[in-house]
Amino acid sequence: MIKRDMYMDNAEAEAADQATPLSPKEELKDRRLAWWREARFGMFIHWGLYSLLGGVWKGRTVPGAYGEHIMLRGEIPVKEYERLAEAFNPVSFNAEAWVQAAKDAGMKYIVFTAKHHDGFALYNSAADDFNIVKRSPFGRDPMKELAAACRKERIKLCFYYSHSMDWHHPDSQGNTHDYPNNIGAWDPLESWVNDEDKFTRYERYLEEKAFPQVRELLTGYGDVAIVWFDCGHKVTDEQGQRFVDTVRSLQPDCLVNRRVRRDGFGDYGNSGDNQLHIRINRKDWESIHTMNDSWGYKKTDHNWKSVTSILHNMIDVFSLNGNYLLNVGPTPEGEFDEPSKHILRKIGQWLKTNGESVYGTTGSPLGKPQWGRCTTKDGLLYLHVFEWPASGRLIVPGLRNDVVSAYLLADPQRRPLPHRRLNSEDVLIDVPADPLDPNITVIVVEYEGAIDANPVKRLLERDYINRFGAFDGDIHGSALRYDTGKRDRDVVTDWINPADYIQWTFRAETAGTCQVTVVYGAAEGEAGGTYGVELCGQRLQGMVQPKGGWYDFGSAELGTVRIPGPGIYTLTVKPDIITGSALMNLKEVRLTFLNEQEA
Repeated sequence: MIKRDMYMDNAEAEAADQATPLSPKEELKDRRLAWWREARFGMFIHWGLYSLLGGVWKGRTVPGAYGEHIMLRGEIPVKEYERLAEAFNPVSFNAEAWVQAAKDAGMKYIVFTAKHHDGFALYNSAADDFNIVKRSPFGRDPMKELAAACRKERIKLCFYYSHSMDWHHPDSQGNTHDYPNNIGAWDPLESWVNDEDKFTRYERYLEEKAFPQVRELLTGYGDVAIVWFDCGHKVTDEQGQRFVDTVRSLQPDCLVNRRVRRDGFGDYGNSGDNQLHIRINRKDWESIHTMNDSWGYKKTDHNWKSVTSILHNMIDVFSLNGNYLLNVGPTPEGEFDEPSKHILRKIGQWLKTNGESVYGTTGSPLGKPQWGRCTTKDGLLYLHVFEWPASGRLIVPGLRNDVVSAYLLADPQRRPLPHRRLNSEDVLIDVPADPLDPNITVIVVEYEGAIDANPVKRLLERDYINRFGAFDGDIHGSALRYDTGKRDRDVVTDWINPADYIQWTFRAETAGTCQVTVVYGAAEGEAGGTYGVELCGQRLQGMVQPKGGWYDFGSAELGTVRIPGPGIYTLTVKPDIITGSALMNLKEVRLTFLNEQEA
């Protein structure tokens, strides 16, 4: 992931900002969000002129992870980019096939790119003729067909609209190779908001194109479930609120995402692009992911995620009470490519069997068990077991309710699994030797009464390593912060103050000896210092060793500590002395129980 790509979803700025987010300007309305909370899973579709190029311009692969950014990153002149429309003829486009693929995958809503940053509209816009109907030989409005197919299959239709940036418009943001006096693509809001010329011209773009096109989308295609805005960090509070008000005035039940401006705006929150780890600050939020690296079709991007990794990521999001939006980047001809179709089919197969554990559920009351994740609804816990216990003993940590029954969701006979209470907070389930599903096997636990659970991590003495991830810890101090949470960025960083530290709370139920391992990144010639790991009144010291770079990770075994017995404890990592520009980027601490012979 390139830092400039991260700027487009404000991941870097948000990771650096540790301020408490503002409260929404209006209360979330349960009626408006009811369908969305039930749906849980949707399809994102990025498609446009950029798909025709597939990340390659004049025989050269353009830098940047995102194929849809090729106009900007390749500095393609407007006049040359416009001519691409003459060759954009997606003769294989079939709206019903797209919607059917989403439905078969278990998706309940589709978010389609009506206009991305390149300014090309994928519908018949009267506000600007740079669109698929007026400029391309295709000559059809694919959104009319998509709207009809969604109504037929009862899939919610939603529109992505890039409101803050338009590289085709001479007064918008981003395109400074054609329009040198424009606001730059990576210029922060503060750099231009008081510049009278830039501000006035940007307002002209909003009034001439952005607001009229949003009104077109909300008046020409029937009910719209979401208008999905992007790069809201590049507009003012007042401008963001005007977009919210525009949507509300035309379709009051239409949802607006937080990227219309920032936290405190919209009906629900958003993660960063492909953010794997997140600190939740809103009850309702949505995580957005691609199947490879790019959002738009990119010929050279073959870095496909495995079905297992996508399912694990998806269930992790559901366990945190989020929705999951998975992207497809159709080909220039208007088809889903084979790797995308394969992934969608496999996810659909899993959901056909296990959908009960997803739709209409809420997040885990048990925290994050070492074996997987949990969701709940209507007196049922759904245990999504990512890693099957070799011992055949699955501990359900923190469940105080009486258990009525337990069974495998994929078992059509729902034969009961033996279970018993270990103590006031933990239940043990005896499971088969092998999982039913190699990706995720779901166990259903029926319990009595209102849920009563302890989300504090319980150490497991066998089968699993007890991992304390940086994003699950609480940081204390003036400079230490969580990174973006994207791939290999699930660390705490900027550890420049020796007084700053990170701490986790955990529960133990037995005495024992644990091996302590620290996983971190440390740049050669930059990181350095010593630190201590403290727990149960004991302290182990470690010295930072170079690992190559800040995000090149290695592990260090510091020694063993003794867990004295049942109780609530804290695990703390504190610097002793920082000798480099920063101590390290800490990824996780591991506690592994040793048997008596090893101890």
